[in-house]
Amino acid sequence: METRLQEKVVLITGAAGGFGRAIAKDFAERGSRLALLDINAAGLEELAGALGATGATVHTAVADLSTERGVREGVAEVLARFAQRVDVLVANVGLLVADACEHLTSEQWHRAFSINFFSHVWATSAVVPLLKARGEGCIVFVGSDQGLQPDAGLAPYAVAKAATHSFMKVLARELPPSGIWVNAIAPGMSRTPLVETLMEKYALEFDTDVRTAERLELQRRGVPLARLGEPGEVARAVVFLASEPMSNGTILDFSGGNVRSVAG
Repeated sequence: METRLQEKVVLITGAAGGFGRAIAKDFAERGSRLALLDINAAGLEELAGALGATGATVHTAVADLSTERGVREGVAEVLARFAQRVDVLVANVGLLVADACEHLTSEQWHRAFSINFFSHVWATSAVVPLLKARGEGCIVFVGSDQGLQPDAGLAPYAVAKAATHSFMKVLARELPPSGIWVNAIAPGMSRTPLVETLMEKYALEFDTDVRTAERLELQRRGVPLARLGEPGEVARAVVFLASEPMSNGTILDFSGGNVRSVAG
């Protein structure tokens, strides 16, 4: 896996977040060159500095990934540092939008989809011609177990993630003739800023502290491992999916055994 990824240019959206940072670090350890996008300028700068200190080649661009223009301009800017070369796209950007369906506004639905779904569509559209020109490459989407087994109160996020999973399945049928394979990972509750925000919300609802809210929510969801996932665990799985073409079309359930499904 390390040999396959050496000197590959890996484009990661949402790179300054919990999963993004871990994914960038894991690819860097395997000798990949990194093109990192996020709206968080300070987070990108800190991450690039930390990875650069290890000898990794890292370039960044600050981009509003909730708009098509922001995504396309960010991709073009950061890949210009690599002569428009890209080998791997990790579409990772995400935002939790949560409320009961009856209370949701059109603005909330649109924001959830612009970041959790359309951001991936726009990044894919920008990158696929470059991958086709090289004759090989891969795309990995960071979805969610919510896209497989949605919980009450998380409709915009869950539905947008389900759309991402479906988008991946279509691409996994369309792109292999061009040498491109496509996968998704569906993490469960993991120790990221997004989940920390959700747990703070649940702590208020449960009238308890955040760590107790974590335990109660894991019990409610029936997660056999009874713990949060770690970003590093997700990162290793993403690197695997980016390394093995025979994984094409896979949605890797990475939820600790949360096996409920929309078909159940």
